[in-house]
Amino acid sequence: MKSLIITMKRKKTIMSEYEKTQWHPPFCAAMKLELKANKNDLSFDSERTLNTKPIQMDLLVIKKKKEAKIENEIGRLFLQHNIFEYKSPEDELGIDEYFKTMAYACLYKANAEKEDVIKSTEMTISLVREGMTRTLINWLKINGSDVFEKSPGIFYISGDKILFPTQIIISSRLNATEHRWLKALTRKMDENAAKCLVTSAKALIEKDDKENADSILNLAMIENEEIFNKLKGVPEMNEALIKLMKPELDAAKASAKNEGKAEAAAELATVIRLLKSGSLVQTLLDKGYDSNIVKSASEILAEIS
Repeated sequence: MKSLIITMKRKKTIMSEYEKTQWHPPFCAAMKLELKANKNDLSFDSERTLNTKPIQMDLLVIKKKKEAKIENEIGRLFLQHNIFEYKSPEDELGIDEYFKTMAYACLYKANAEKEDVIKSTEMTISLVREGMTRTLINWLKINGSDVFEKSPGIFYISGDKILFPTQIIISSRLNATEHRWLKALTRKMDENAAKCLVTSAKALIEKDDKENADSILNLAMIENEEIFNKLKGVPEMNEALIKLMKPELDAAKASAKNEGKAEAAAELATVIRLLKSGSLVQTLLDKGYDSNIVKSASEILAEIS
């Protein structure tokens, strides 16, 4: 487990400088797990490009069957085309971010292949942040919109000036049992939440669910290092963590052994998990990782994915 702790410390150093590019993949993974009961009714398009320039929505969720009933309460608002904007803990979700998301939605509709094939009456907007966004909510109220907390952490926005059905999701206020995946995108995780996350990840069966959980767990371990280090003292948690990390650790150890460099195993495992978490190869090279290790990690990841 010592090597696991060392790996986490190294990852923390790297990821803290690139949070804006690394919170979003785990967010998309969290939403897929939140909505996994309806995975056959939905399609997910992460960071969808809106035109020839680099403008992207964070997540587009398309409801494939109009009559499908979405079990997770986040999806109760869903129509056919559901646009998500996510803000990491240090990013603000303000008035201009709201208008930017509205613009994304309009651009998404306008860029459809056929005239009015995407109906404005079949679109929704979801804005997601961990902390309360009082500035935006107060502005919406002042400007004539109704703001109603439909369920803990889920605020419905309605009114004559609201172009699309809109919800603001404050993950810190969500029910911990029903929304463990989305609530895991935090730097404020307690020990009980960490145990629940590990147990839930271990219980998953399907490959895509496991991959999504791995992305979330990677981030949770990095941003809540002290809590996860405590879990090593709990036998069943220690065992579960090792099991969840086993594919990467085994691949790293095997590769290092084959090269006669056993001391490189921990760093190779670190690079593998950083790549799985959304880090770019060039980013890792810029931070000083050995190019051979990065290359090996990319090849190993391609084999085990």
